[in-house]
Amino acid sequence: MIVGKMNKFLLIVSLCFLTQCYTEPFFELTVKVVDQEINAVANVNVKILVQDVENGEPVEGSIIALEGTTNSTGESSFSFDNKAFVTVQVCLGSSGAEKYLCKDGAVYLEENKNKEFTLMLEEMSDTQNCDYCFED
Repeated sequence: MIVGKMNKFLLIVSLCFLTQCYTEPFFELTVKVVDQEINAVANVNVKILVQDVENGEPVEGSIIALEGTTNSTGESSFSFDNKAFVTVQVCLGSSGAEKYLCKDGAVYLEENKNKEFTLMLEEMSDTQNCDYCFED
């Protein structure tokens, strides 16, 4: 009698462990762009590129090459299927403009977290090169 109840209990516990739901991990990135006064900047072009962990350079022709534009709160969101070390490039202006603002940075995406990454736009100068803004 006790053995029968133990068998039923073990069967129920085993079924519970075997039927647990697997949740797919997510990798989210929210890029926020601000100006020198820390005000959100809308309509900024945002590019996401995979970065080589060895040398820190973007991987050319990589599978991940996402683009977006910041909304009125200066944010643009992206979703990924896997962990990644990515380069974020932001550009404001046009190729004919006298004043071009840009910034880039690298971020590591973490499992089941929405990683928030803030970049402050800077004017193109000798130390701040915006060449990536002119690439197609």
